[in-house]
Parts: sequence; C-alpha cells; structure tokens
Amino acid sequence: MEHFLNEEAVQRSNVRVRAAGRLMTVMAGIALAVFVALCLLTGTGNARYMLIAAMTAAIVSGWIVIGLWLFALEPARAEARHLAGLKEAEKRVVEGRLFLTGDSFRIPGSVRVRKARLETENETLSLNINEKLTGNMPPAGSLVRVEIARKFIIALEVLQSGPDRTARPAVSRMKRISRAVRRFFLPAVLWAALAAMVTGFVFNQITDTAPANKIVIYADCEVQNAPETAEKLEKALNGTVRMVKIHPFSYALFDSVRLRQADLYLVPDSHLAEYREWFTAEDGIPFFDSGNGKAAAKDCFLYDPAETYRLYTGAESVHLDDGLARRAAELLLSINDTAKEETP
Repeated sequence: MEHFLNEEAVQRSNVRVRAAGRLMTVMAGIALAVFVALCLLTGTGNARYMLIAAMTAAIVSGWIVIGLWLFALEPARAEARHLAGLKEAEKRVVEGRLFLTGDSFRIPGSVRVRKARLETENETLSLNINEKLTGNMPPAGSLVRVEIARKFIIALEVLQSGPDRTARPAVSRMKRISRAVRRFFLPAVLWAALAAMVTGFVFNQITDTAPANKIVIYADCEVQNAPETAEKLEKALNGTVRMVKIHPFSYALFDSVRLRQADLYLVPDSHLAEYREWFTAEDGIPFFDSGNGKAAAKDCFLYDPAETYRLYTGAESVHLDDGLARRAAELLLSINDTAKEETP
C-alpha cells in the first residue's frame, strides 16, 4: 500500500515552511537594503531616476514576496496543518472501485482537494484527495484498497486496474497556471498602487534635507525638466547647498505650510496680490515678458504667453541673511537666459 501520510511527509512539509519563511525574510531584507542604498545615492540631478528605481525595486521585490507567500509559504503551512490533523485522526481501511469526480476546490486555510467516489459492496463513499496526489491515482474504476482519515485518502493499493490504463486524472498545467495568475493578480495590483504611494513619500522624507541646506523654488506655472535645471543651479552655487528643488504650486496642494516657507517664487503679475504677503518687500526679478516674449529658464518653466512673470524672494526663507536666496535667483536668471538677447 502506498502511504501518502507518514512522518517523512510531515517533516518535508515542515522543512518547506521554514525554507519559505527564511527566503521571504531574505528577500524583504534585500529589498530594504536596495531601497536605502538608492536613497543614499540620490542627489539633485538624479532624483527623478532614483525615485523610479526605488519604486520599481519596491514593487518588484513586493511581487516576489507575495509570490513566495501565495505559492510557497502559505501552501506549505496549509499542507503542514492538513497532515498534522490527519495524523491524529481515526483511520480505517476500505475496498472498492475508485472514481474521481468534479473539479478541485480549496478548503479555507487548508489544501486544495478533489472529490472522489468509492463504490464498495455495501455503500458509496464520498471521499477527498489532496489535489497534489491526483497524479498518483489509478485509472477510473480501479479496484483499490484505501486507508481513510477524516474522509481523506491517506494510503492506496491498487488491487485491479481500471479498463483505461492510460487515463490519469491529473490537473492540466494550463489550468494550474490560470489559477496562479488569478490568485496573484489582485494582490499584485494592490501592492503596486500602495508601494508607489508609500515609496514616493518615504523616499522624499529620507532624501530630503534641512531647509538650511537646500533652496526650494515654487512656480505658479507648469514645470518641466526640473531635475536638470535644479542640478545646474546646485552646481552654480558651488556646494553651498546640498539640494535644490523646483516644483509647481500644485506640488504643495496639501502642504501650504511648506509652500509658504519656500525660498523663491515665480509668479505672474495677475496673481501677485494673492501671494504678496509671502514675499519680501523687494520688487520681483523679471523672468518672462509678455510684451516681447523674452524669457529666462524657458526650458524649465512653461509660461502663459499672456502673462508677465517675476521671481520673488520668500519672506520666510532661511536664506535671507546669508544671501543664498538672492544668489540663487540671479543664477536661475542666467540659466538659458534669453532676456538680454536682441531681436533682429
């Protein structure tokens, strides 16, 4: 009689549980180490790409951990619980003709099973078989002697094979793949969305620096190529600050305090009265003239051609006394500067 439940099977199941748990822990540790390394290597110029790399690493590593949980650790634990329960159950031996019926289904918190029908001389029994063992079952209608525990077949001996000796009731590979994809899809999508949001927030918190070590510029217009412009500005400041950040006003939609503490603001004249209390008493530096279309930093800021834009120093900037706010404004004016070009 071929036994499917024995001490060796229980030990193998426990080994799989421990191995899957350790592998998940290792993968989570590697993911965390990669994330921290990417944060430490982040600077003004490569921030965009490092953030994308950090998000990608978090999402992919999360998918790996989810896969290990769904297809290694959780099944191994379910198998271990299943075997442990059967080991303690009362057992009996029955003879009859065996037929598999229907598709498989998963018992909540346990293994996936197939239903079987055992036709004895006196009765027909409805039994269960661990789906993993269906490949060990004989052709339909075979006369068998089975050992049963809690309606599960735990041992089998073929007394007379069924008429179709080629028939095997194993589940097709495509069906197993389809099940795995369906089971993995929803957790993977949810994790990707959550990881993108959380990673972005944590990344910005880790890679950020104190206000004294950075220049923050907000523009009341669309911004493009911000990392490249910020890197040029940081280099021009000759290491006096560690980071330069350029954002549109919409970036601080839910953080008005941070918006009011910026060092520089690029604002159209039509919105000046709305934000005037945020600026110092100085007149703004002209950055875009709606009359002649001449602009500074035009590769970074998308100006409304009907507006005139000026750059103002923030009244709450921590770089008023050391002059860095004013110096940054002058340097930004010189980047891609067309304001002094003469029209032919």
